[in-house]
Amino acid sequence: MTVRGTTARAASRVRLLWTAPVRRLLRPRVSLVFELVAVAAWIALIASAVTGDSHDGDRAGASHHHMPAPHEVHGASVSASASASVNVAMWALMSVAMMLPAAVPALVHVGTNSLRWRRRRAMATFAAVYLAVWIGYGALLLAPAQLWARLPEGVALACALALAAAWQLTVHKRRALRDCHRSSPLPPSGRRAVAGTCRFGLRQGWACLRSCWALMLVMAVASGGNGMLVWMAVLTGIVITERLARTPRRPTRLAAAVLAVAALAVLLPDTAWRWC
Repeated sequence: MTVRGTTARAASRVRLLWTAPVRRLLRPRVSLVFELVAVAAWIALIASAVTGDSHDGDRAGASHHHMPAPHEVHGASVSASASASVNVAMWALMSVAMMLPAAVPALVHVGTNSLRWRRRRAMATFAAVYLAVWIGYGALLLAPAQLWARLPEGVALACALALAAAWQLTVHKRRALRDCHRSSPLPPSGRRAVAGTCRFGLRQGWACLRSCWALMLVMAVASGGNGMLVWMAVLTGIVITERLARTPRRPTRLAAAVLAVAALAVLLPDTAWRWC
């Protein structure tokens, strides 16, 4: 009986080890809606990149026969403002796809510390404030985009990657990342609850911006290029790993090495081409 009981307990422990991850996966998640929003943003960006690549060939073939119409000169300012609006909209979509997953722990904190009847509204308020910080940063970052667009191809991206690698190793990065892991008590209801959620969203957005501004600078330089989706995947992986790791110092150093190698890989082919 003792042997059978021991065997049964061991078998039950093995089944628990196998089924526990599945149960956690199937358990209702308070942040599921926002995770699905991030997935939808990724799908939209992938679709935009695929359709953009398919139209680039048609535009390239038609560009040799295109002559500017007289009204195009007068409408240059209008087209420039429309292009700026499109760029900010794309940046907002990238912010949702890349930075919203990193805010899932904070969203769970807001959801579990809010009353059930106002949980979704509190989480939506937090997400809106958090993303507003990133969209504002993107609007400021895209304004001088023409400056690095004039640099030789690959130079601006290599510089941005090297800057991001250096920032990963600074004490300011570690402090900002530590602030990203800090929670905040939230009032249960009333205006104080709304104000507390907004303050928490601003605090988290500012901490995340201080931590990841250099990574998103890389994304701003690389956006619109052929490897935009690859850079998005790599940078999103770095952001999420740092945010979810219990001891983020090792992932941060590993990310610095990856970014430094990427900077050399981007710059060296151009340098070798000039010397040939």
